[in-house]
Amino acid sequence: MPTGNSKLYSLVLLIADILVLLGVFSLAYIVRVQYDSRPLLTPVYATDYILTFLTFLPFWLIIFAALGLYNRHTYNRRLVEWSKIALGSFIGILVIIGWEYVSGEHFFPARLVAFYALIGSFSFLLVEREILRTARDILYKFNIGIRRVLIIGNSDATRDIAENLSHTARSGYQIVALAGPAKFVPVGLHAQHFTNVESALKSIKSLGINTIIQTDLYDSDERNQRILGAAQSHHIDYNFIPGEPEFYTGKNTVDVFLGYPMITVSQTPLIGWGAIAKEV
Repeated sequence: MPTGNSKLYSLVLLIADILVLLGVFSLAYIVRVQYDSRPLLTPVYATDYILTFLTFLPFWLIIFAALGLYNRHTYNRRLVEWSKIALGSFIGILVIIGWEYVSGEHFFPARLVAFYALIGSFSFLLVEREILRTARDILYKFNIGIRRVLIIGNSDATRDIAENLSHTARSGYQIVALAGPAKFVPVGLHAQHFTNVESALKSIKSLGINTIIQTDLYDSDERNQRILGAAQSHHIDYNFIPGEPEFYTGKNTVDVFLGYPMITVSQTPLIGWGAIAKEV
């Protein structure tokens, strides 16, 4: 999904979350107050309840944003997204309960309203995002919102990436061109093949390419700069993925060192606190 489409999808998620949370809190209030005959802990008028909820709504959205729920690296990973929705819903309820405790005022007319809101927010947000994900996948099938990719490289990683991204309806990527030796072009890949990079770069506009993925750096710095320069001049995304398998044989972390991206390859599968525990 191109950057512009990612931002649009994040905006759609934001609006959908607002509507779902508003519906869930309203439903929790109605179910407990209107359809439960048991006495309330504290009478809270519906108008005051909704107005107070709207006051807390920005804090919920800030919590969701801090957890990365509007980041494509989260919503493209289903299990990660589910866990963060659960955590965000729990923290959001805790914020409201904490406010009640500190201020001495009451937002929930009964404890069950808080319980209903917690379970409902997690459940309905989950359903909402699954519906939006399905709708996005359907759009992918019609080539709407996809990334048209040029892959440049001459290693096994080039072929592996092309194979994994070739299922457009699932990945959101469409491989339209590959620049490199023919032996690294996956069988059955319907993409234009270029034997040299220069020819591929000249076809960026005509092929509608909006993303370049490079898996190998050439010996010529000028050639590498030409690829990056082509991406910048056409205002498209550029991604570099190291093709050497040594980078992926063990645990690795990506960081910034002195302003430069740095990949640290660990000699042991234990990193961080795991390495400390091992030494102890």
